[in-house]
Amino acid sequence: IRVSDRDQALDLTQETFSRLWQSLSDKKEMTNVRSFLFTVAHHLVIDWYRKKKAVSLEGMGGDEPDDTYEPVSDSSRVDQEFEAEGRYLIDAITRLGPSYRQPVYLRYAEGLSPPEIGEIMGISANAVSVRINRGLEELRRLTGYDDLPKHT
Repeated sequence: IRVSDRDQALDLTQETFSRLWQSLSDKKEMTNVRSFLFTVAHHLVIDWYRKKKAVSLEGMGGDEPDDTYEPVSDSSRVDQEFEAEGRYLIDAITRLGPSYRQPVYLRYAEGLSPPEIGEIMGISANAVSVRINRGLEELRRLTGYDDLPKHT
């Protein structure tokens, strides 16, 4: 899962590596650094979205009118539609079964290869590929994409 604000992404990345450094300084045993980094980053992003959602909901209750209306250009509409579909698919990935969720996310949201994912998860690249394929089938069912007509 990614954040849309570049500065926030940099802050979360810095915090992730700070936590790695702290864990190494505390001499905690770490068998897979990449897995640790992905896990910490994932939890930081979730926490950030929860805080952001709480703040935006608090702002909705105000009595002051919003005078900051700006017309939306066609290119920003396309970007918004693309972003909305991306959020929809990321949400659908979070609803996948536990054995499919992480491999599909790491493959398509993070762009990792099956061998890299296997290293993170402690399973073979072949097992990762199987989980990704089955996860995609489940994702198609969850989103309704498997109901679309097939092209021949």
